Amino acid sequence: IQPQVTFAQTPHLFRNLGGGRFEDVGKKLGFTSKLVARGAARGDIDNDGRLDILLVTNGGPAYLYRNATGTTLNAIRIQTVGTRSNRNGIGATIKMQSANGSGWQMVRSGSSYCSQSELTLTFGLGRALQADTVEITWPSGQKDTLRNLKANNTYTLEEGGEILATKPFNR
Repeated sequence: IQPQVTFAQTPHLFRNLGGGRFEDVGKKLGFTSKLVARGAARGDIDNDGRLDILLVTNGGPAYLYRNATGTTLNAIRIQTVGTRSNRNGIGATIKMQSANGSGWQMVRSGSSYCSQSELTLTFGLGRALQADTVEITWPSGQKDTLRNLKANNTYTLEEGGEILATKPFNR
């Protein structure tokens, strides 16, 4: 071990600009202190549809960065419940299409070093008022398609296509 190497670094947060380009916005958001932080978890701790970040440090406290942006843009959140697949739907892929565009995500575990993000997925909709289609491909091979899911809600979706719960965002 080299005593002059502290391993402390200023955290980075990258904004996706599209086209394979990213901008480091960490300093703009207050990430200025050097930390021995290698793990980060994301989740919506206050159910407002905006992802918050928890930084985990080695031998020190955790730091919660609450996303308090005053956005007027819309989103939906999807929580998966497997029946034939595993209970949390880990490995399910979700494709979402709206008037604002499309995107896909996979339900994953083990998201970062010494930390775990929530399994609920967030899809930005921009100004679109709904997700026109949400297509889930489960680890079992089952495919479910849901249509016209209203913006600014968290949907709990069960393998087989049933909506178990709809919870509006706190905005």
